[in-house]
Amino acid sequence: MWTEYIKDSKHVEYMTIPRLAAMSEVQWMQPDKKDYKDFLTRLPQLLALYDKLDYNYATHVFDVQAKLTPNFDTNSLNVEFSTIDNTDIYYTLDGTEPTAASTLYEGVFSIAEDAELKAIAIRENGINSKVFSEKIKVNKATFKPITSTSISDPNYTYGGVNMLVDGLYGNSVNYRTGRWIGFGGRELEAVIDMLEPTEITTAEVRNCVVTGDWIFDASEITIAVSDDNKTFTTIKTETITDMHTDHWQEIVTHSFTFDAVTARYYKIIVKPTPMPEWHPGKGKKAYIFVDEIVLN
Repeated sequence: MWTEYIKDSKHVEYMTIPRLAAMSEVQWMQPDKKDYKDFLTRLPQLLALYDKLDYNYATHVFDVQAKLTPNFDTNSLNVEFSTIDNTDIYYTLDGTEPTAASTLYEGVFSIAEDAELKAIAIRENGINSKVFSEKIKVNKATFKPITSTSISDPNYTYGGVNMLVDGLYGNSVNYRTGRWIGFGGRELEAVIDMLEPTEITTAEVRNCVVTGDWIFDASEITIAVSDDNKTFTTIKTETITDMHTDHWQEIVTHSFTFDAVTARYYKIIVKPTPMPEWHPGKGKKAYIFVDEIVLN
């Protein structure tokens, strides 16, 4: 550990413990016996020793872990919480700070409408978790079955095209958070099955742009509709021109409005951009990163 910016031994402890325990596990354990989940079940006993010795250790390991999974059978988002020590977790859905008086988590539950989910693990020893927070935004396409023949980059596939209709948004230009799905020089073509004829008048597609990492905005976005998932009619196509002459990064929201159309299947095509002359990758097709498709 480099300590040029570390002022005292307590800070050293915070930065190295319990990482030191994890490093010991990795270095001393036989490869075939390494088991991270088993390590986590044993860690609380070691933390009790740290408490007794008055070590200033990092408490991130106590944070609430959340598994958020779109359920296409119930058209909702399944929420599953956990902690390493199975302590009590309390949550709210309206954005208020959770306390011991909030709803006690008792097992997987579902969310089917807009919500601001917050959760906290509360312990008798006073070492509570940070507040977990996630906004869920639901539109007509959210939690509907989605298919695609497009091949995403294996390093940036995460939850696959289901991420485009899971109600969860990428809130920063950090495209590695698992909220953005990336395509290397290839277009995204996805079909959303609304399950029944559904009227929409607006659509939205969001792109993450970090040109220094060869990730550009889309060059063209097309929306088409079908009643049989075979013959599609285009209702909107927009060509996007990038006027920048130097590196830039941003979350770009493309919004479309059109006359009301009713269909069961909606196809969205997002095409990549050839990188411009000023870029080191000039002429090559850039990455595109998309997080959510909105239909209303």
